[in-house]
Amino acid sequence: MNAYCTMGIIPARYASQRLPGKPLIMINGKSLIQRVCERVEQAEKLDHFCVATDDILIYNHVKKLGYDVVMTRYDQPSGTFRCAEVLGQFPMVTHVVNIQGDEPLIDPKLIDQMASFIIGKTGMKIATLMHQIEDPKDLVNPNVVKVTVNTKGEAMYFSRQAIPFVRDFPVDTWLEHGEFYKHIGMYAYTASALKEIENFAIHPYESMERLEQLTWLSNGMPIFCMQTDSHSRGIDTEEDLKVVAEIIMRAEKQAQRS
Repeated sequence: MNAYCTMGIIPARYASQRLPGKPLIMINGKSLIQRVCERVEQAEKLDHFCVATDDILIYNHVKKLGYDVVMTRYDQPSGTFRCAEVLGQFPMVTHVVNIQGDEPLIDPKLIDQMASFIIGKTGMKIATLMHQIEDPKDLVNPNVVKVTVNTKGEAMYFSRQAIPFVRDFPVDTWLEHGEFYKHIGMYAYTASALKEIENFAIHPYESMERLEQLTWLSNGMPIFCMQTDSHSRGIDTEEDLKVVAEIIMRAEKQAQRS
């Protein structure tokens, strides 16, 4: 019998600054949250998954689709806190994979890799993903979060700035002088780690960078980073929506022809 119970949780809040009601946006006949759920449903390493929302419209929509959904507090500061709140209803869960609710192209195999990664390493409390940066524009884009890691694969720092800094060279040549990594915002946690996180006071670094994981690091909680060649594209802006919608429509038209 499996000693662990691994749950996928998809935080989905209504109040997005740039795209209000984002989970309910329709893409080629299906809502964004439905497309994410369909991807997560294909993952093989999850014992169960649910959507965690703060909005009754999203709740009713997901319920109608036949997926499990949990109503969470409106004032939760992040998806991580929504995951922690959901755990209160699932005391048997030992590990959680936090899956972004705005990535309809997420690879189910990536979810499985994260689940296996956190379960397979003794003592690991938090795991996340990183992808090697190939486009110099990503270095100066504050919406692309950068991460540096130590020799154990543990994160040393996350920043919206380009890190590490390459002295004496212009930033558009930095990729020629070293490897840089962007953070992919999927997390896996142990249930005990989520409970610890709930009790942390927000660190000034988190307030400055608007990155919750800096509070975890500042409290001495290691974050292991798994490098992956696979990466998804989230929907944060109207431009992102246009690009992702085009990818989806093109793929679905191709599938109909074949």
